Amino acid sequence: MSYHILHQFDEQWLVDLKQDAGGSKHIDFTDASSPDERRPARRSRLVAREGQRWAVISLSILIATFALLFAVDATNRAEALQQRLDVLEKKVK
Repeated sequence: MSYHILHQFDEQWLVDLKQDAGGSKHIDFTDASSPDERRPARRSRLVAREGQRWAVISLSILIATFALLFAVDATNRAEALQQRLDVLEKKVK
């Protein structure tokens, strides 16, 4: 995933360098990350992806919490069932 992001960044930086090569503007590494007219659309997509990422993380934590609660409840029920079985076995003997 990080390779893909770096690759896109490098491509965009090269495009920016080629566009600005004709001008007298000094180009350095920070120019590729400066905002221009194309950036707002990218930022909105990034924010949407970031929101989706947090939604997935939240959902994963919620599912893990419910799974843990279910496991604890199942353990308690199994112990209660075992105790009832022990009582019934003692009555039968």
